[in-house]
Amino acid sequence: MHRVGRVSLWWMIAGVLALLTLQHTAGAEPVKRILSNGMVILVSHEPSARVVALEAFLRVGVWAEPADKRGIGLLVSRALFGSTTNETMQTLTREIERVGGEIRSYWQPDYTQISITTVAELFDDAAWLLAEGIKNAQFEPEVVERARAEALAEAQEERAVKFRSTFMALRALLYPPDHPYAAPFTGDLSYLRRATPQDLQDFHRQVYTPDNLVVVVVGNVPAERAIEKLTTLFGSWEARSAVRRPRWTFSPLRESTSTVREQAGNTAYIMAGYPVPGIGSADYPALLVLDAILGRGKSSRIFTQLRDASGFGYEIGSFLPPLAGGSCLLGFVEIAPYRISAAGVPVLVVDDVQKALVQQMQSVRLNPPSEQEVERAKRLVIGSYALRHQRVRDRAYFLGWYECIGLGYQFDRQFADKVAAVKREDVLRVAQRYLQHVAVAVTMPRD
Repeated sequence: MHRVGRVSLWWMIAGVLALLTLQHTAGAEPVKRILSNGMVILVSHEPSARVVALEAFLRVGVWAEPADKRGIGLLVSRALFGSTTNETMQTLTREIERVGGEIRSYWQPDYTQISITTVAELFDDAAWLLAEGIKNAQFEPEVVERARAEALAEAQEERAVKFRSTFMALRALLYPPDHPYAAPFTGDLSYLRRATPQDLQDFHRQVYTPDNLVVVVVGNVPAERAIEKLTTLFGSWEARSAVRRPRWTFSPLRESTSTVREQAGNTAYIMAGYPVPGIGSADYPALLVLDAILGRGKSSRIFTQLRDASGFGYEIGSFLPPLAGGSCLLGFVEIAPYRISAAGVPVLVVDDVQKALVQQMQSVRLNPPSEQEVERAKRLVIGSYALRHQRVRDRAYFLGWYECIGLGYQFDRQFADKVAAVKREDVLRVAQRYLQHVAVAVTMPRD
């Protein structure tokens, strides 16, 4: 009874917070303008906001990298604001500090994101900085070396953190060899070490184009003022033939497959995955609900059966990456690879836990969810999504992300309704359709 009360209280608090967040974001419709060079501007005026967020999205992801230059996109994103054709490194550093101290760039599988948060009074300066780096980046040797150090550290982290390294090994099983998601998202280490400033300049010239760019402004800046300023800064930027993302689609596995690898540490990491369509699919909302049933929260099937019933798992759950070119539904668990038997003998349990994980992911097909289970999952998905909109920067992110990947900024407000419309039959249908052959990646501790 006490546990039920705590869960109910959590949902009550989450519901109130979600409602407040949705009310706060349900103001005026964002204003969208497309410039003559193809650049998209989105502005959401929030007069009560204390800060203004500028989020730039370039339709440039791992798919745009040449096969022999995996990692070039990550390097360029890290070097954008080092120096430009108009400004020195010292000048840019001073301007960055003046508008707030930091410009963040994020290299993602489907896009490149650049983020600035500042006060409304410094919007013009922040917009100038954004335009200067995106349009006029100059990849001097010193800048490239600094970017190389950052990129190599990120690439090594992808290979060292067990969740990320196991996910990387699993993707090689889930996707065809020529699919960009099959390779490490951070690129090839040997190329990162040998990339030249000219490589970065050529890639930037090829794919950083106005018709590949979406810029979002959210905060206390009137829409027409923001559009006028961004048009002045970007409007004369010459349109070039942008490289477009190929229409990668989901490919089901023809048979189940697995791989085992070793990595330093004391624990084993097990990840089981199924190919599913990407975020643009009509099945995506039902897949999100299925993900929540399987492994989101302490009431999920994976958690209750592996952690509560069997006592397995340091990290445990499921995950549906929001990828555009075909996604995957993953279950994961990190465990101690051995258990001590009653006789005091270490017994390897990895195979048993792997079978139990796959069994729970398959369980929705064999044991369809109840209406209550589906409703719990829907509340969890909608509530957590609303809570991710609390900051101005978060609200700008979702508008720009959806516009960038082709769903349109309106998808942000449609999301809750789409998830709420999911029925029990939809969840069972996607489970029956997509949870067929499984890929399993296991990371064992190295002796």
